[in-house]
Order: sequence, then C-alpha cells, then structure tokens
Amino acid sequence: MTGKPKSIGNKGTVPYTAAFLVALLAFAAGAVTYGYVFKVLPSRPGCVQVSVKNPGGQAVPDAKVEIYIAVYGATGEKVDEAITDMGGKVRFCDKFQPNKEYVILVYKSTGEKLWEGFFATNERSTADFPVIVRQEY
Repeated sequence: MTGKPKSIGNKGTVPYTAAFLVALLAFAAGAVTYGYVFKVLPSRPGCVQVSVKNPGGQAVPDAKVEIYIAVYGATGEKVDEAITDMGGKVRFCDKFQPNKEYVILVYKSTGEKLWEGFFATNERSTADFPVIVRQEY
C-alpha cells in the first residue's frame, strides 16, 4: 500500500466537454428550424399547466387551448378550453381523471391551428411527464 499512486488515464475517449458542445449545437440547429414551442407541464395535483412560446422563447398570449379526452387517438368529450395569459400560460385544474390520455389542441388568436398533441395523466391527475413539442412554420 505504500507504492506509487496509480493514475487513471483517458485513453481513446471523446472529452465530455466536446461531446456536450456537439450535442448542444445539434439541438440549437434543430430548434431554429421549428416554430412555436408548446409545453404541457405537471403542476399541483389535479392541475396541468400549458405554456406556449415562439422560437425566440417569448410567450404567445391569447392562444386558445382546448383539451379533450382521447378516444383511440381521436378527440372525445371536451374537458375544457381557455386562452393563454400575457405570459403564454394557462392552467387547468380539477378537470382530469387519473391515468387517462388527453388530446390537446392549440390555436392562434386568428383561429389558425398551431398544434395538436397528446398527454397522459398519472395517479394524481397531473400531466404524467413534461412534454415539449415543436411545430414547424
């Protein structure tokens, strides 16, 4: 145990910093080619917050958000609808059932459809996982 300390070498591997920078550049290049960014975020139990932003990260106010129960990948009964606030966010509470799938539709204030997607709830009736979807121009 009193011998020389052994060194651990970095043989034939890509430095972590270089790999991180390559991944970051690839993500940034992909993000530039997309339009609006939509997030379905978990919130307090029983609530789901929806955030709508443009490619520059600025909030999109007055976007209409509609949520339906998903029926075999289609839209079923409407759960609720609301308009995003000045921060581009809207929160829906006490409207969801545990472990269910929902369809979400987002429209511009002009009525043009921006995005359609799905999210699921967990046992606490909140969004199961943050979902980020990008809509092309």
